[in-house]
Amino acid sequence: MAFQVRNYAVVQLPVRDLEASLKWYRERLGIPFTFQYKEGDQEAWLNVGGVGLGLIHCPEVPNLDFTNSQGQLQPLISLQVDNIHEAHEELRKNWPDVGEMVYKPQGGYSFTFRDPDGHLGNLWGGWPKEDN
Repeated sequence: MAFQVRNYAVVQLPVRDLEASLKWYRERLGIPFTFQYKEGDQEAWLNVGGVGLGLIHCPEVPNLDFTNSQGQLQPLISLQVDNIHEAHEELRKNWPDVGEMVYKPQGGYSFTFRDPDGHLGNLWGGWPKEDN
């Protein structure tokens, strides 16, 4: 091959109310802008570790989560955070749709949430560190 895929460039989420979604992702998750957003724009771009998260205004928003072969609901997007326990506590205080903390051996801690459009997301605390 003459080329190699190196990384994700962008992930786009359809949203009904761009202002409400933008406020939610910026204030609840602390995700900064990729570049300037102006009121009235039909999309807003946030920066998640160098990958663009586009919030795209759409008249109809599809359900983007899915169920795996074991019947477990799965999010399309998982975001990594530095302090998973603090993130969980803070979101649970301020947002009604936050799941329970889950620990998977060799996989670490995570929990799910639903954003204002009902998209199922996941916050993950990173790979667990071995006990010394």
